[in-house]
Amino acid sequence: MSPKSIAAAVMKRHPELKDLKPRHLRLVRKAITDAIVLSSHDVLSPEETDGEFRKRVPDSGNPSAALRAYRKRAGLTQRGLSRKSGIPQPHIAAMESGKRPIGLIAAKKLALAFGADYRRLV
Repeated sequence: MSPKSIAAAVMKRHPELKDLKPRHLRLVRKAITDAIVLSSHDVLSPEETDGEFRKRVPDSGNPSAALRAYRKRAGLTQRGLSRKSGIPQPHIAAMESGKRPIGLIAAKKLALAFGADYRRLV
């Protein structure tokens, strides 16, 4: 499988990436391709792969982007997530926009609603 076809498969598996601006989407595709090429030449550990990806896509560890991606992947509106998690909708909106930090308690409630690991949201 070529790096481009693998990058296409990753993009298909993560439809929330299509919400990115075209410039950022190109960076993500390039980062995926670079990571595949790097790992085919030198076997990288998961930590090294993650480090290379974060170098190429600096905001990839952004909790607010992760929250938005999880919510969209689950097919929930902010109001629906609010009902499911017990967190007020304005707080969810502020967390997604980065105006409000996602605290540990909120991250655990949100992760429970998504069935995900809370550490991705803090």
